[in-house]
Amino acid sequence: MMIRRHWKPLLAVAVVLLAALVYVGQDRWRHRCGAGVETLDAGDIGQVLQPGAAISGADPALLGALEALPAPFGSLVAGRAFEGSMSRPSVGAVDADTAYLASGSGLLDGEYDGQVVLTDVATGAARWGVGVREYGAGGGPVGDLFLTLGIPADRAPQLAAYDVGSGERVACTEIGEDAETGFDPALGSTSVAGGDVVVAREDPEGGLALSRLDPRSGEERWRRAVEHRGPQAVLDDAGPVVVSSAYGRSDLLGGANLQPGQVVGLTALDTESGEPAWTWPSAVPKSHAVQAEVVGTDTEAGRVYALVRTWSGEPSSARARVVAIDADGEEVWSRGLPGDHCDAALWGELVVTACGRPALAGLDVATGAPRWTTRRVLDHPHTIDVSGRPAVDLGDGTRLQPAADDLYRIDTTTGRATAVATEADLRTYVAGVETVGEHLVLSTASGVFVFEREE
Repeated sequence: MMIRRHWKPLLAVAVVLLAALVYVGQDRWRHRCGAGVETLDAGDIGQVLQPGAAISGADPALLGALEALPAPFGSLVAGRAFEGSMSRPSVGAVDADTAYLASGSGLLDGEYDGQVVLTDVATGAARWGVGVREYGAGGGPVGDLFLTLGIPADRAPQLAAYDVGSGERVACTEIGEDAETGFDPALGSTSVAGGDVVVAREDPEGGLALSRLDPRSGEERWRRAVEHRGPQAVLDDAGPVVVSSAYGRSDLLGGANLQPGQVVGLTALDTESGEPAWTWPSAVPKSHAVQAEVVGTDTEAGRVYALVRTWSGEPSSARARVVAIDADGEEVWSRGLPGDHCDAALWGELVVTACGRPALAGLDVATGAPRWTTRRVLDHPHTIDVSGRPAVDLGDGTRLQPAADDLYRIDTTTGRATAVATEADLRTYVAGVETVGEHLVLSTASGVFVFEREE
């Protein structure tokens, strides 16, 4: 599981995991690490979400439209209106009863650059929260811990671990040495089997330093330097290997900044030892440039699925394809796509692609063979989004998927899509949807709303 990235100077977007660290000793831990983070209990925070019948600040027409949503949305039980999308928090599940909300403002009183609050989804009451100062890069639950990662100005990254139930901070570890903090520093992480995390941070020598760490003790299991080119440090757990890349699920690949011969590919390390496992692609013609983005992994099979774009300098030469790569770095299958502006994601037994025409295509994960295609989903089919925003697999062969400004229920056996919530009906756009136990949490540009799940 990845730990949800980015609150940047705020806590926005997208869970997934955190940063690399080096255990540096009790004295340094006590006096430095976590100095920019304040822990708040339920009494300090109060009510985070308001009861469904008393959500202040929300447009009555919006509330009426929310209450009329079809299944799987049931009764509206709680919610909160926010002024503008910049203050609307990202949402993730902690357990069957608890969600976390993360934002740059609007959740807590005080001057914080990032705010995280754990809340009971049925009642909207706070459990506990943290206020973070300086740059934040993400956070999320790992086992019985909730982790946050931040970078104080011109300091080493810091990983803090909190008891999920009580909010008590049980560990804080600095990652490497202090360094000047540039704009949007490369920092990525993923959790792996056993509760450890693997973290990627900028290496003073260039490239990235990857470490596998125990977030409770700060013990570093291994460290490895890898070459890196691209805008981000992105890590994915693929079971036997951990894969490092430069593009996240919400990034748009494009060749404007790459030159022929330049490759932004994938690097895999052995999860247990940190030894280099493979790089992909292994060979590229000098006249070509390549970008690769991981769109899903199978941790049991050790398989990686990637969206790949290649071109040779001319816009008309751009090509896109989806590839499956095994635990040894060998290409299992490759499927060319009908366009160069495509999206892709792993949906269970399918790799689903969206290229406009066809609007959607479902490929068999084992062979890459087409299972189905749909010619039309939206009025503007190029705006379908299968990977970049939170979506929900309902477990009945359908999933709730944001598409453009709307929310669709898509039958994963046929690709048939049915509108569930549209911008026209809600008078606000849909940003994402999450499942938390028996509840669904719908995020819109106007707020966050919790529903009972209805079959």
